[in-house]
Amino acid sequence: VFMLGDGVNQIINPKIQDVGRKLRATPHALSIPNHKEDEARAWYGRMVLPPTDAVHPEHGDTFGNIRNLMIDAAGKGEQTEKLGLGCSSSQTARNLEEIVCQENSIYCWARCMSILEEGIPHENYCQEERNLRLDCVNPRNQTYTGGHGDYYPACTASTENATSYPKLPVYQEIRDPDICTDAAYNDFAKTDGYAHSFDLGPSIFMWSVVDGEVDGRLVFDGVFGFLAIGHASFAGGPHDAMNGASIIMALPGGDYSAVTGLDLSLEPNINEYVISHTASAFRHWKEPVSVSGANTSSYEIEVVENCFTAIKFKTSEINGIPFDLNGKNDLIWAGNNQDYYAGYHGYGNRGIFVVDFSSGEAYMKRDEGHNQDGDNRNDGNNQGGKDVASKNTSDASSMFSSWSTTSLLAIICISLCM
Repeated sequence: VFMLGDGVNQIINPKIQDVGRKLRATPHALSIPNHKEDEARAWYGRMVLPPTDAVHPEHGDTFGNIRNLMIDAAGKGEQTEKLGLGCSSSQTARNLEEIVCQENSIYCWARCMSILEEGIPHENYCQEERNLRLDCVNPRNQTYTGGHGDYYPACTASTENATSYPKLPVYQEIRDPDICTDAAYNDFAKTDGYAHSFDLGPSIFMWSVVDGEVDGRLVFDGVFGFLAIGHASFAGGPHDAMNGASIIMALPGGDYSAVTGLDLSLEPNINEYVISHTASAFRHWKEPVSVSGANTSSYEIEVVENCFTAIKFKTSEINGIPFDLNGKNDLIWAGNNQDYYAGYHGYGNRGIFVVDFSSGEAYMKRDEGHNQDGDNRNDGNNQGGKDVASKNTSDASSMFSSWSTTSLLAIICISLCM
């Protein structure tokens, strides 16, 4: 189901006047059929906005600038023509929710954030002491316009809207389809030599238990932005299971900077890390951890250049936290195939799963307690490669694909124009 927003009135309908019909923007009030008291209705929607650098056909300005002008005017309570920018006819934007942040905090990255934690002593400091503006920016000094990323309050003179991280020289969408074939990946992802394997969708985890250690390999059907696996953490935090997790992580370069990313001229490296308990951005936990007596010499990176990535390890613990070789282990994994900033992995390339290293049982964490025919539980046997293991792919990867699949089924493009 595709629900169209006010953009169709501005961009599409003027171009199809000759066909005698037009598309209708979805109204803000929709009626749905009643359902039984013992039933529940669930839905998922994704709002799709134009790119920030796309130019509005009527106003001649970018959508990013238009959104900033509207947000600024709405935040100041102004009733000006700016609130009508981007809206068709005589419509104007309105606030659906009034957000008031406490003193010494500003609205940044979809929530109120303290300026004191960023070393800004009071709200007028930037203007009075530094002749700058207090705003929500990323480490590249670009101002927040929406979406996912790494943002915080800062004093700035920048008027540049936030952009995506610079891409890898060869990122996922432009890898060579004649080289990065299914057959090539199946060959790279062979499970020969491992007792068990579990298909995670975009990746496969395979393992054996040897001399009291987990001999593991995580294979990723993606170019090398980063690849990681480790203990899930449920100690709380903005992203449960991720914040506080102890992981093994491989990076395609070194000398990380939140401004310039990884230096790809330096050698790839693989180390143990602890993800910050309170912040997800890599800059908050970029230093590897070192536990006395830990042996990480078995950690390896395997790469089919500009195609696939894998990491190998043989260890009984990560950051001093042992694997339970006789019970179930909550694990997380993530991969990035887009940029060299150790940035966001996207909805699909990550997940939480449970592994019993001794029996070979494995399943997605969300399926815990359910073992019905056709679910994504591994039966404890080596699947013998992706051609066979892929029989579980649709269920095993449903945690990841549910976002993208549902977004195809119900993309909600709702304009804020009334």
